[in-house]
Amino acid sequence: MKNTVFGPNQLRRTKNHSVAASSIVLAAVLGLSACGGSSGPETVTPVPPAVESPDAGAEDFSMLKADGTMWVNQAEQKVSLRGINIGNWLSMELWMFDNGENPLGEEIPDQCSLENKLTERFGESEKDRLIKLHRDSWFTEADWDVIAEAGFNIVRIPFPYSVIENDDQPMTLNPDAWEYLDWAVAEAKKRDIYVVLDLHGAVGGQGEEQHTGCEGQNLLWESDEYRERTKWLWGEIAKHYKGESAVAGYGLLNEPWGTDSATLRDFLVELYDEVRAYDEEHVVILAAHNSDGISAYGDPLDYGMENVAFEPHFYPGLFGAGEIGYSVHRDWLTCGENGDSGVCDWANRARKVYTPMLVGEMQPWNGLGAMGGEITRATFDTYNDLNWAGTAWSYKVATASGGLGNGTWGYVTNNGNQLVTKAQTWGCPGWEATFANACDVPATSTTPYEGEGTKTMYLVLKTGGFNGVDVVYDSIQLQKDSDGSNLVVNGEFGAGSESSWTEVSLWGDPREYDLDYAAGEFAGSDTGAALHVTSPAGSHAMLYQAVEVEGGESYTLSGKFKDLGSSDTWAEIYLVPDMPQEWVDVTGRAIPSVNVNSSSVEEIENYFSFFAINEMDYVVNNWVKDSLTSDEPATIFTNIPGKASNLLLDVTDTNVTLSWDSAEGEVVGYNVYRSLAPRSGFEKIASVEANRYSDDTVTSGTTYYYYVAAYNDTDEGYASDIVASGETFYTVPSKIEAESYSAAHPGVQTETAGDEGGGFNIGSFETGYWVDYDINVPSAGSYIMDFRLASQVGSVQFEVIIEDQVVTTVTVPNTDGWQSYQTLSYDVELPEGRSTLRLRSIDNQWNLNWFEVKNP
Repeated sequence: MKNTVFGPNQLRRTKNHSVAASSIVLAAVLGLSACGGSSGPETVTPVPPAVESPDAGAEDFSMLKADGTMWVNQAEQKVSLRGINIGNWLSMELWMFDNGENPLGEEIPDQCSLENKLTERFGESEKDRLIKLHRDSWFTEADWDVIAEAGFNIVRIPFPYSVIENDDQPMTLNPDAWEYLDWAVAEAKKRDIYVVLDLHGAVGGQGEEQHTGCEGQNLLWESDEYRERTKWLWGEIAKHYKGESAVAGYGLLNEPWGTDSATLRDFLVELYDEVRAYDEEHVVILAAHNSDGISAYGDPLDYGMENVAFEPHFYPGLFGAGEIGYSVHRDWLTCGENGDSGVCDWANRARKVYTPMLVGEMQPWNGLGAMGGEITRATFDTYNDLNWAGTAWSYKVATASGGLGNGTWGYVTNNGNQLVTKAQTWGCPGWEATFANACDVPATSTTPYEGEGTKTMYLVLKTGGFNGVDVVYDSIQLQKDSDGSNLVVNGEFGAGSESSWTEVSLWGDPREYDLDYAAGEFAGSDTGAALHVTSPAGSHAMLYQAVEVEGGESYTLSGKFKDLGSSDTWAEIYLVPDMPQEWVDVTGRAIPSVNVNSSSVEEIENYFSFFAINEMDYVVNNWVKDSLTSDEPATIFTNIPGKASNLLLDVTDTNVTLSWDSAEGEVVGYNVYRSLAPRSGFEKIASVEANRYSDDTVTSGTTYYYYVAAYNDTDEGYASDIVASGETFYTVPSKIEAESYSAAHPGVQTETAGDEGGGFNIGSFETGYWVDYDINVPSAGSYIMDFRLASQVGSVQFEVIIEDQVVTTVTVPNTDGWQSYQTLSYDVELPEGRSTLRLRSIDNQWNLNWFEVKNP
């Protein structure tokens, strides 16, 4: 089906003039008035015919251009671009190897340190060979097929300058400068997929983050030479790809956090001019990451820039932008409770400057399970309705344990879920349970192999203890879910079953196995003979047998186990692809381990080769794939009920009773949320149909914070007002968590803290941002304030204000990371009584985990 799109495409501006352009499309989606644009002389030229809008994926494949706020092809069709990033391929972000810290070894946080270490140990040519092996493995022709099958029609390819430019001979092309980018463009073109060329790491670095290639380096902005080299680079790219229809646009500079927005704008104008000296056709994509984003540029035409797009990155639920879950995406995609925030705010900015948008990075499925598929579809649909393109981060992310879980950062990840069930005495001494009810890791259905045909895997019973072992297993079955067939031989144990199981020692004293043990009744039944594992002292060993699993089939482990009174003991069952070996532990790690500081060349080769999709047993996020390829749009966020109101609390020593007025719209019931902090950490404690709930799990004297939200079969409404059950002022001396603020600037965000004790921190501070805390000072006088702070920038400040008086100014040093915290102490004078303590940012880029007011 094709729709005719009017609005911004009925008007075209000529250079050096601008026109206010109404957008019927945006007005319909956003409910915005048709106003905006630049003031001044206008030249209006009709553009017949109106742009057509085919269904996503049904457009002609031809070179793209900017037309109003739209991405349009040569057939004058609006193109709905929905795609993905190819992270950790040419520009390496090492965390993506296992979704953890230091996957390649200590003091190797980025691509620069990796290449330096490889060169130091093996020489320049061997370093080049190993990096090429990584690139040839991480992203292959088969990966292009996976991308196409998901319905993606655009990929963003991050690359460092050094792929093209010879570092030893600046402003000279590498002999293989175009090898990978040309290959990517050709493979994309075969599948009618567009490519965005994204300069992820400029020479010298455009910010201190690891994704520039060299962590802690920000030299681009202070070096005339580096900026000239970057201009030269874009000139070479423009010459090489001029006329290439598969290239959607040139992403001039990724996330240039290392400078202010005005300096960034001026430099990108220079880069634009360099591109246009050789290529007048391709869209030039301008970074719009700073706090004032688009407004720092204003109308690009005022700077002589035509056929451009803006590139912000939006991560609802991540990096301080709320918490992962339904609500943060609902608020973002539906413009918030008042209808003027989220995508509406950004769409209005883009509409006023008459420019398309590429949301170059976003992550709509991580940690959301099946709901992540619906949210991903809703995100792409909403962005395309707003004429935005979008590319999710990222195509492939591996994890140490493997498996899809509730959704990883990668659309593709390595298969895993090798630890099937587990119990241990620290968390559940004297445990006695079926595997499905195991106290540590309950057994659930798992798909151990996603490939074709059958695969030999190994069911491993791992039992150990530091002070002796006394554990019983019985009735072990691994059943194929589709037909109930059992793969385990002699899992019921009994006389003669010894031949089905093989022992492998790990460490410690000898242990004994009685496979005909009369266990009697346990875990709800008496199943006769059982396996009894005993050892008088510390030991660690495994029993295993081979099983044949079928590709794509799911299996469920059943059985039971019991601790007979041992201590410091564990019992774990794994399903692994490699035969257990003597003295080699089975940990459930689904990828190899490597340490580039000490591993051999062969070990490093094996590590990089592992990630080739034809070698790695991989899994795609089918929740996302099914939603994106469905003929039907997402239903989530389409039937949001109204807001519950007039929340009241009746508080006693043992009970808090909540009541509220009904919400409007389709309502099935109400979710009740509670937290110990006023603005974060809320957890759902009940779902009820009535307008009343009694919480009898409270502790006398503790202040709880509550809200309720209506829900129905597809959606949840906006939260009611938050109401406290007790005193909300903190009486000092007291330690106050950062997230326990009473009010804050809307730009301040809460995120999970990486500090000792976990919890949350607040951040995303810019100049003028503030956060308030209600405190009660019993007596005026001198106090000490300790602040738990982190910054990767350093030498940034904030004021501590009470009753409009600055009581001290705090200087935050460079703590070597956004989640690397230090405690700073300051002497302050505090007035008696209740007051609001405000922290007001003078600079930006600092995080606060907690502060404590102490007596001297």
